[in-house]
Amino acid sequence: MSVLQEQAVRMICDLSDDNVSFLIEIIRRLMPQAAHAAGTQPEEDGSVLAFRRLEAARKEISQYLPKDFDLEKELEEARAERYGDID
Repeated sequence: MSVLQEQAVRMICDLSDDNVSFLIEIIRRLMPQAAHAAGTQPEEDGSVLAFRRLEAARKEISQYLPKDFDLEKELEEARAERYGDID
């Protein structure tokens, strides 16, 4: 194994499972003919992959939010600020 390949393996070992999944997806997109030649067909269509990327992004973003973050409350406050009180 070359030095570059060893470096890549070390970097991949340090990634979380979600990030490894995302990396595999990127590799599949960059090398579709290699996946086809190896006999591994992508089992998911584009919309499912897009959904998986969205879910991975949500998980990644949630680590930066406070533990007591209430999405519904934030949305309600933002609407009240923007549109005022309708009642």
